[in-house]
Amino acid sequence: MHKRLRRAARFLAILLLTVVCAPALALTVSVPYAASDEELHNPFIGNAVWANDDSGHDQAFTLVYANLTWADFEPEQGQYAFAAFEKENQFEHWRAEGKRLILRFVLDEPTGKKHRDIPDWLYQAMDKDGTIYSIPYGRGFSPNYENPLLIQAHAEAVAALGARYGNDSFVAFVELGSIGHWGEWHIHEDIGSMPPDDVLRQYVTPYVEAFPNTFLLMRRPFAAAAEYGLGLFNDTAAELKSTETWLQWIANGGTFPTTDGAGTIVPMPDAWQTAPIGGELSTKVDREELLIHSLEQTLSLFRRSHTSWVGPGSFADVARNCDMQPAVNQVNRLLGYRLRVAQCDVRQTGEDIQITLLWENDGVAPFYFGWQTVLALVDAQGAETRLPLAMDLIDILPGQPYRVSLTLPPPDGATGPYTLWVGILDPETGEPGVALAMKAPQRDLWYELVTLSAP
Repeated sequence: MHKRLRRAARFLAILLLTVVCAPALALTVSVPYAASDEELHNPFIGNAVWANDDSGHDQAFTLVYANLTWADFEPEQGQYAFAAFEKENQFEHWRAEGKRLILRFVLDEPTGKKHRDIPDWLYQAMDKDGTIYSIPYGRGFSPNYENPLLIQAHAEAVAALGARYGNDSFVAFVELGSIGHWGEWHIHEDIGSMPPDDVLRQYVTPYVEAFPNTFLLMRRPFAAAAEYGLGLFNDTAAELKSTETWLQWIANGGTFPTTDGAGTIVPMPDAWQTAPIGGELSTKVDREELLIHSLEQTLSLFRRSHTSWVGPGSFADVARNCDMQPAVNQVNRLLGYRLRVAQCDVRQTGEDIQITLLWENDGVAPFYFGWQTVLALVDAQGAETRLPLAMDLIDILPGQPYRVSLTLPPPDGATGPYTLWVGILDPETGEPGVALAMKAPQRDLWYELVTLSAP
C-alpha cells in the first residue's frame, strides 16, 4: 500500500476510537449537509451566448454557440477555413475564459437577401440541384438532400470537422445541423418535404464516425437519434405549443412529412438520462413573458424537457438585478445538474474503515461527462492525499439518492488532525471544477466534509 494511503487509513481508525468511547466493532459517525439555494454557474449548463458576440452579457454563462455555414467553411473543395471560423468566434478568448462550445454545421440559413449556404463549387457540381426560395422564413437555397454528390461531400466536410474538433474538450456539444432551414431538420411546405429516413441517416452517420467522443444532438427524435443514442435540442424552448408537440414526439413518437410519405419519429422518453437536452428560446416569446407572466409554465417546460442549457437565444442579456432577476435565478437553479453531498458516514467494522457519501441531484438532468470525483485528506501541515471514488456522475439522477463508498485497509496508528474534503476534478486542470449545492465550508470548489482529530 502507498505510504500516504496507509497514513490516511490509520488516522480514520484513531478518529473513530476518539470520537466515541465504545468497542471498535461497529461504529458510525454520520454528518448531514443541508442543501444550498445559492446561484451556481457550472460547466455545460445554464445560458449559452453567440461565440462571435463580444458585447458583454449581464447574466453568467458557461457555454458559447457557433454556427458554421458550409459556404464559409469550404470555399474551395478540400480547403477548410478553420482559422477564419475560429477567429470570428473567438476560440482563443473563450478557451482562456474556461467556456465550452456548442457547434452547428448549417447548409441552409434563411436571411433577408438572396444567397446560398453550400459552396459554389458544389452548387455547380450538383448542376444547381435544389430550390431557390423566398418564404416567410427569409431567402436562401434549399439543396436537394437526396443528391449523392451532396451526401458524399457532406460526409467529407463533417470528417474534416471531426479531425479538427472530435477530441477537443473545448467542443462540448455538436448539434446536428446539415438538414433543413437553420439546420433544424424541417423544410418549409412551400419548398418541399424532408428526405426519407434512409437518406436522413446518411447525414447522421458521418457525425457519429467523426465525433465518437462528443455529445451529438438532433432537433427531433428521428429514428437515427434513437439508434445512435443522441441527445436532442429544441429551438423553440419555453414556447408552450411547439414545445408540447416536441415533448409528445419524445414521449410517444410520431411521423414527419418526407418525400416518400411519413418519416419515422420514435419515442425517446429516457434519452435525457444518457445524453443532454438543450436548445434556444423561441423568438416568438419575449423574456418578460417567460420570466414574469408565465414563470411556472416556463419552469415546467424546462423540467419536463430535462433541459441542460438554453442558447444562443437565452437569458444572458436580462439586466442584472432587474425585476426579472429572481425568476432568472430560479431558472438557473433548475437547469442541468445541481449536485450535492447530503450525508457523509465514516464507519468502522472490525479493522475495516468505510467512508460512504450520499449524493443528491436537485437539478433536472445528470452530469454527462466522465469527470473524476475524489476525496482529499489534508493534514495540519497542508499535505494532501487524494482518493478517487468509484462512481460515474451520470448515475446521479434527479430525485434518486446515490451512495458511493470507499473502504480503506486496516490501520496501524497515526497523528492528526486531518480534514476530509470532496471535489469533482476538471480533467483540463486536475483541480475541482464543479460547484456543489450544499452548505459546507468551501475552498476553490473543495467542500469540507468533516474534521478528523486523532489523539
